[in-house]
Amino acid sequence: MKKHGRPEGSVWFSFAPKVAVLVAGLGACAPNPSSPASSDSDDAGDSGGASDDAGDSGGASDAACTARMAEDLTPTFAFSSDARGAFPPRPACMNGEGGSDTSGPGPGPDAGSAPQGPGPSAGGTGDEDASANRDNTDRATLSVPPPALNPVPNEYGTNADVVMPDTDQSILADDFASSLHTNGRHCETCHGADYSWSTTPAAFQARFDQGLPHFSGRCDRYATNETATENDQLEPIFRKRDAANSPLSDLSTPEARRRAYSLLLSRAVIRIGLPVPLDAEFELVAVDDPYRFASTEELSLFRRSPPMANLRFSPTIMWDGRETLPCEGATRSFETQAEHAITGHAEGDQPDPETLQKIVHAELGLYVAQLIHTSAGQLNEAGANGGPYYLAQAAFYVGINAFARVDPRGHAYEREVFNLYTAWRGLPSDSERNRARAQIAEGERLFDTRPFNISGVSGFNDELGRANVPGTCGACHNTPNVGTNSEGRLMDLGVSDASKRSPELPLYTFRNKTSGALRQTSDPGQGLSTGNWSQLDRFKVPTLRGLAGRAPYLHDGSAASLEAVIEYHDQRFAAQLTHDEKAAFVAFLSAL
Repeated sequence: MKKHGRPEGSVWFSFAPKVAVLVAGLGACAPNPSSPASSDSDDAGDSGGASDDAGDSGGASDAACTARMAEDLTPTFAFSSDARGAFPPRPACMNGEGGSDTSGPGPGPDAGSAPQGPGPSAGGTGDEDASANRDNTDRATLSVPPPALNPVPNEYGTNADVVMPDTDQSILADDFASSLHTNGRHCETCHGADYSWSTTPAAFQARFDQGLPHFSGRCDRYATNETATENDQLEPIFRKRDAANSPLSDLSTPEARRRAYSLLLSRAVIRIGLPVPLDAEFELVAVDDPYRFASTEELSLFRRSPPMANLRFSPTIMWDGRETLPCEGATRSFETQAEHAITGHAEGDQPDPETLQKIVHAELGLYVAQLIHTSAGQLNEAGANGGPYYLAQAAFYVGINAFARVDPRGHAYEREVFNLYTAWRGLPSDSERNRARAQIAEGERLFDTRPFNISGVSGFNDELGRANVPGTCGACHNTPNVGTNSEGRLMDLGVSDASKRSPELPLYTFRNKTSGALRQTSDPGQGLSTGNWSQLDRFKVPTLRGLAGRAPYLHDGSAASLEAVIEYHDQRFAAQLTHDEKAAFVAFLSAL
């Protein structure tokens, strides 16, 4: 058995029954102190910008719990090497709010042919040992043709998603768009296929100003903001309970509605209303809410919708981890999240268990990744392993490649977290394509090797007991070729700190009930769910795959571009990146 692999002879093809989830960084089995029924659009299970425990810290004493947390989630199948994915045509009305035609592969070289799916011998990096940790194909017990691709153009080229062969794809068109709501919403309202299974400000603006539907099979338009005589005539995302800046917002005129939905339209954030737990270690002593609503009974927290794809690699559910059930498989946690989204965001009736199982099974069989780069061409050719096919076959178990310690399979941490583009390193600069490919490969190398000092990160430094940790990007984004945190850690990178607060967001002042210490934040993150003072401002480490199609980034949408993400981290960690290093990082992230 190769490192990070699964034992020979084991078989796993059906996703939903065998997925496990980690709580408290391979830690406690104690119940989550707070699991509010109001569900946030931060996860459709996850899916798309930082992160420690998904619950209270502590040692795992229950053997069965520990076994579930370390369960191997690697599929034992491989896509046949001689099969090619197809791009199914879509009706003109389903070409995204931007109106671009996505019935073909999208822009870029070789756009006339469907991309080759990696087969059992795919890779071609020239360094078999280096890629063995992440390659599942040597353990595959089933060979299946790759499923059809759904390509969507974006700023950097084209991304694509695939639905796994054993998944009932009709659930995406039927049950997701069925009567599981009373307000017209369903999962794709905030997690659309055209936006890497998340959404964007441009998408919401098009729905608001043009009456365009989200990509869900609906071809007729809604009223626009200017033509609607009442709010409920608008596309269903525009509802007061969680899309407006406040449930008290005036929605009577077009001008009033534009003000009320300003954060949704500018950042694509949903308002999450959560209370301060009665038994919390802190109390709310001051609120500066520009919308005059938030209180101890219900804080207003504005968060992005991460992607409803690549969930197999996501041990933490929701930005604050509150839907992550201790010592339960991911299936049960995702079912709970789906239930809360239906009864909360969609204002629907209690769904039956079978419906929840179908939804979760469909979510866990969905993958999205960048497939074509405008300058570099197809990302799964010439030895590279970009795109969703290779991603869908990737090995994973909770805790894989754990930083600074031995992981549950007995393996030490490997600094080379990504090795998708090693074959493109050192290409001659004799063409624009080669230069673009070499830049992507250089960004990947920097991700794996560029050192900087990690300090003052709650959920990281304090958990390791080290004030200063020399590390790389992979110290937090450690899941091989995915970039989530495989241990389910949530961390505080200062995104919601008072010093970063913009005037359109509320500011909360909390006081520690024991020490009297004060803390100001625009979003208390994990700490609000657990009531733990030390966990305030901690958020999950998001997946890095499919980033190009779902700007803006970070939990609050405060980073408008990949360049802004790199700039924020460069300043936060005083990494002193050069101009060329920043450009290489952006090129790499845009190719994921």
